[in-house]
Amino acid sequence: MTIQFADIAHATAADGEISAPHLLALRQLEWDAGRIGREEAEEILALNRTLSRPSGAWTDFFVEVLSAYLLDGSAARDHCSEDAARWLTDALDALGGMATMAELELLVRVIERAERVPEALRRYALEAIEAAVLTGTGPTRVSARPGTPRITGAECRLVRRILFAGAGPAHAGPSATEFLSRIDRATRGGDNSPEWRALLGAPCGVSPSISC
Repeated sequence: MTIQFADIAHATAADGEISAPHLLALRQLEWDAGRIGREEAEEILALNRTLSRPSGAWTDFFVEVLSAYLLDGSAARDHCSEDAARWLTDALDALGGMATMAELELLVRVIERAERVPEALRRYALEAIEAAVLTGTGPTRVSARPGTPRITGAECRLVRRILFAGAGPAHAGPSATEFLSRIDRATRGGDNSPEWRALLGAPCGVSPSISC
């Protein structure tokens, strides 16, 4: 990690937000270096957790830089390796599990861009959404509201992106069927988004056991 990168990261962590000049400096360092290394990637993940007011510009930077790191580090640009996927999930687990929308958007973006992605990464993203649906807390919920399990429109759209990314519904396989069935059972009677019924009706080829 360069001294400049560390200085910017530490200043940002102290403030709880990243200023436009600091973000521009991070972008310049990243592009000047050609690509970030493992140490910078870990620092960016940790830095994201210190932000009390993450901006849209920060989320764009976070997703752009880390997805490039995860995909470009493999032999093929459109392939996310098992090692890269394991590094990401282990790093998130070390921070206490997935906690921010930036992190969830990162996983979804990698799943969308990669022609091949380890099933464990897709499962990790779906499990984070499922936990939020069941508990009312998580990266997709602005504030903790425990109560009857329900799935929001934003969560439906994320699920659709995950299940239809890459090779599409057929690639999602039995795990998609099981996931959709669990959510459907758990949220019956809940204040679900209308998009949930539409989602169940759309991938019938994925989930033949679910009544669409």
